[in-house]
Amino acid sequence: MEITKEQVDHIFKQSKSTEEALIALYKLILPDWEQIKTSKGFPLIGKDGWLYICECFIRLSKPKENGFPGLWLNKGFDSSD
Repeated sequence: MEITKEQVDHIFKQSKSTEEALIALYKLILPDWEQIKTSKGFPLIGKDGWLYICECFIRLSKPKENGFPGLWLNKGFDSSD
């Protein structure tokens, strides 16, 4: 599955929190998200895509988080070249 920059931008424009954005990203790639009870590992994304989404999480992070994309780093996708 391919995720476009436009899809990612739309998610981050609509999301009010990092939690909301992460769930929206997962729903984008896993349309049956509501039926999934557990999973093993994390979805794999290319390095450039991972870095772009990380930057989006930094911008969305609350000031008290110092712009740290903690949720993305702990629960986001894996990266691969």
